[in-house]
Amino acid sequence: MSTRKQPQPAKGAKRLSWKANLLFAAVILTAAALLVFLLRPRSKAEPLAAVVDFGGGITEVLPLDKDYDYLYDVGSYVVHLQVKDGTISFQDSQCPDHVCEQFGRLSEEGAWAACVPAGVYVKLAPLSEAEAAS
Repeated sequence: MSTRKQPQPAKGAKRLSWKANLLFAAVILTAAALLVFLLRPRSKAEPLAAVVDFGGGITEVLPLDKDYDYLYDVGSYVVHLQVKDGTISFQDSQCPDHVCEQFGRLSEEGAWAACVPAGVYVKLAPLSEAEAAS
């Protein structure tokens, strides 16, 4: 027979009831499930395309599934758009402020960039929606 005493909780310390333990476990499990849901890899149901608007009702749809460099002469400027790895970006524009180049690579639906001096606007949309708009 053991003569060792079991440790006693400190005075004033309360043990959590089984209901509180169950609630704590439910909160932890819900948080873990939400984290797994938010961090899961997302498959794109529909490929994206870039809708390039030159103003005056002139648009062009550029698929993002094939790497390609596009050069557009838009009056006073030459605009260079680059499609690479499913993204699109303004590259080496001849506009005076180069703000369009600072938008970086667009890759998410609804993302947009503009070269205002050249009057060129780019917006990403699902391919079927982009083709219907043009």
